[in-house]
Amino acid sequence: MPEEAISQLIDEIMKEMDRVWGEEGFEGTFEEYEWLLKNYGISEDEDVEWQMILQESVDDLPEEDANDPDVMEFLEDRQKVHESLKNILTKYRSFTDVFPRA
Repeated sequence: MPEEAISQLIDEIMKEMDRVWGEEGFEGTFEEYEWLLKNYGISEDEDVEWQMILQESVDDLPEEDANDPDVMEFLEDRQKVHESLKNILTKYRSFTDVFPRA
């Protein structure tokens, strides 16, 4: 899987997240995860996977994850990474709802 394709998917997901979460961004609160699952079908596990991919792409993967064989096995399987990113992007593009800020 070409790294260029993965980078492009990361960029597209970032655009969708800006649209959905606005200036304040996604903080990972219980309320936000509940809303994300209900409105976009994205689970906390899927989001955590996405965060690991993003952190790895900018050389900012926490040491704990870098030393976890399961995490590294996933991140080194570029086909799985690509599929995960495509899945999340598809879900974000499936709806137009934006997170309601109080």
